[in-house]
This record gives sequence, C-alpha cells and structure tokens, in this order.
Amino acid sequence: MSVMTDFPARRLLFVHAHPDDEASKGAATAAKYVDDGVRVTLVTCTDGAAGDLLNPDATFGDEPVAIVRARELANAVAAVGFSATYGLDERDSGWHEEPNDVPDGTFARADIDTVAHRLAAIIRREQPQVVVTYPENGGYPHPDHIMTYLVSMRALELAEHDADGHAGWRVTKVYAATTFTFERIMALHGAIGDSSPFTEWLEKRSDQAFGPPPDARIHCADWFPRRDQALLAHQTQVDPNGIWFAAPRAMEQAVYPYEGFYLLRADVMVQPDETDLFAGVV
Repeated sequence: MSVMTDFPARRLLFVHAHPDDEASKGAATAAKYVDDGVRVTLVTCTDGAAGDLLNPDATFGDEPVAIVRARELANAVAAVGFSATYGLDERDSGWHEEPNDVPDGTFARADIDTVAHRLAAIIRREQPQVVVTYPENGGYPHPDHIMTYLVSMRALELAEHDADGHAGWRVTKVYAATTFTFERIMALHGAIGDSSPFTEWLEKRSDQAFGPPPDARIHCADWFPRRDQALLAHQTQVDPNGIWFAAPRAMEQAVYPYEGFYLLRADVMVQPDETDLFAGVV
C-alpha cells in the first residue's frame, strides 16, 4: 500500500459526530500531535443543526443553526490547528432517549454503508495509521454518537479495498475518545473540594458507570489552553461558566494532565498504559 508522498510519516484521523465534539474529546491531544509534526485530520459527521443553545449568554440570532455552528467549528479547527478537515454533512439527529423518536432523514437513520463509503474514501486519501472515533455505546447514548461508531468501524473495513482512484488502506490502531472518565472526575473532584460540580454525578453513579480506565493516557497539559480556545469557539454550545471550566486550568494541569483513549483495535503489540497513540506503529 503506497503512502501519499506529500504527507508526513505519521498521520492521525479523528471522526466526530457534531461540531463541538472535536473540542471536547481529544482536542489537546490533537494539538500536541499537530505541533509534533503529525498530519491530524478531522471528520465531522453532521451539521449540528439540531443542537440546543447551551450557553445562556449566547444566541443563534437570525442565522440558521447549521451556519452558526459551521462558523464555530471553523474557529475551533483554527485553534487546535487541524491539518485538514472534512464534513460528511449528515443531518443532525438531535438528542433522543428513545430510538423510535429519531426523525427520518437524519444521520442516525442513515444507511450505514452509504455513509461509511464516503468516510472510507477519506481514509484511503488520508492514509492514517491511527483513527480516533467513539466507543460502541457512543460514550453517551446520543444516537449520532452511536452511529458515528458504527459508520467508523464499517468505513475502516471498506477502506481496505481499492476504490476512488486510491489504493486500499488498513489503519493500524483504532481508539475511542473519552471525556470524563472516572479517574479524571475523581482527580478534579478531589482537587476542587466542597464546591465540586461532580458531587451529584458521583452520588448517582458507581465507578463502573463511567467505564473502565483508559488504555492510553496522552500527557497534553501544555495544550489545554488550545483545547479551551476550541471549546470557547463554540459560543452557543459551551458555557464559559459551566462544567468544562469548573477546575482552574493550572489545577487540572497539575492533577490530571492527560486525555484518555480506549483501544478498539490494533495490528501491533500493545503495552499496558500507553502514552503515545502511535506506539508500536512503524
């Protein structure tokens, strides 16, 4: 399988569901690898048009929600420094607890193979050794996050076959991004103390409810400011006074300077507690 000669030796691709997910799941890691000379590509599956206004001090104004969120995404991409971006332009399904409530014509109702073929074409073009997507349960049960996992895994299979003028490409390692793992929550909760916003979460959930410890922890504290810039670029989705900024950044850098990832698949020997997503990749 030939490699695109104008690409750097290491290539990493993130597949996210909505505009803002690229900022909340692995943004500091992405920025770190960009600065390390890695080609870091972003794929966003949906237009974010069903997103609610989550910042009380922001407004969508008179513009369509999808336009506002596309602009926010562009600003977040610039903050992180992604090498290239793609949009699959699927229609945002919106949050629904009941699968039967998901509207027809939205991403979560799409034909998996149809969307996966488009993502597979991007994988063949970009030829990443490492792909980051979502866990099987989506990380949380948003229908678009679950669909992102399904589409990603199918696209990885399809990408191994020649098509679209590109040779087939097999990704060496596949990870799922995490956000608030139990160990991260406990580190922040303990450091914040009595005013911790995580108290209610911990009272309602066991540690098992947050999932297992991550397989890889990327030390990326120096890139937390870039992550914050990306988060704040999503003015309609991120409340600067909300949980994302509950811990002073210097505190978080001291007590939990990592972003975590779950290993979904690897073609190479994997050592426990990885510190580099490219570990073992030739």
